[in-house]
Amino acid sequence: MQGLTLSIRFAIVGITLICSGVALSIKAGWTDLSWLDFLYLLSLVKVLITITKYVPQVLLNIRRKSTVGWSIWNVTLDVMGGSLSMMQLVLDSVDLEDWTGITGNLAKLGLSVVTIVFDAIFLFQHYVLYRHSESGSSVVV
Repeated sequence: MQGLTLSIRFAIVGITLICSGVALSIKAGWTDLSWLDFLYLLSLVKVLITITKYVPQVLLNIRRKSTVGWSIWNVTLDVMGGSLSMMQLVLDSVDLEDWTGITGNLAKLGLSVVTIVFDAIFLFQHYVLYRHSESGSSVVV
């Protein structure tokens, strides 16, 4: 945690304490929340963290009017992963003949959609908006 800013450290400690408190209250029986509900809650937190992971890079690219400094190959592999994850949800539902399998795993669906949307934004920025930018800055978030 050496390179992290103070606010990020507090956020990590805060999230850890909250999750630990909820887990302890479930274990002690102080809440009606089940372990499965707690895991679903954590999976939705993961989707929110993923969104906050992508937004700074999009904003930095807009501010710099350039995508110089980061590899487009990571984005290409990421969009393939999101697409394959979405395809797995659909194929599992087709195989089971039950379409609730797609909406039954909201975290996987949400991560797939968020990944595909942000990667589409990155690809558009790289290949269309800032295709000819020659910025010397190579700052990466």
